[in-house]
Amino acid sequence: MVAAPRRTSSASKPASSTLPSPSSSISTTPRLPCPAGPGVLPFFAGMEPFLKWMHDQPPDLEDLDRFPALDDMLQLFHTEGPFDGIVAFSQGAKAALHVLRHLERERDGDRAVDFIITVCPTCPFQGVKDPKDRRSPYAKACLELGKVQSESIHVLARGDPYNLESESMIEFFEPSARKVFRIEGGHHMPMDDGFNKKLAELAVRIYNGI
Repeated sequence: MVAAPRRTSSASKPASSTLPSPSSSISTTPRLPCPAGPGVLPFFAGMEPFLKWMHDQPPDLEDLDRFPALDDMLQLFHTEGPFDGIVAFSQGAKAALHVLRHLERERDGDRAVDFIITVCPTCPFQGVKDPKDRRSPYAKACLELGKVQSESIHVLARGDPYNLESESMIEFFEPSARKVFRIEGGHHMPMDDGFNKKLAELAVRIYNGI
């Protein structure tokens, strides 16, 4: 997950360095060892350890609104922030959702960042056979915790094995403040420089209130 400090812009050729200068960003690192996930091998072979943000438990065991690194990430926002925006991939998007919901509660519902970009996100109720099944009390309880109010941009890949979760994830963001892009590809950051430039320009427009 990458956060852009306030009064600067950030984004990358894969979604966190194509934002115009002056730019700076702070990257946060997961802490839990794990096997290589989808899209990691063979591209990142030999780059162990592979890490993740949280244990994805069965629905009846996973904490609805916490994970091991949450307090550290909230502390980062309190000490290094404020931030203009967040770029988050895969489970990092799930972690960012939790962080933003906590921060918005602290602010009585006010936005914690100007924008968030999620790429191939997994959703807060992994393990549910069908995350869109609103009959699931777990899914219902997750949604009742509230929607993120910040402007959000979501990149979903049609070939992503977690695409169903990605489609569910967008429901945790205020509908009037979200934009969704569905692209070809698998569980990885966008590889098209033109598309990444488009994302960066959109984030800049949001930051500038356009």
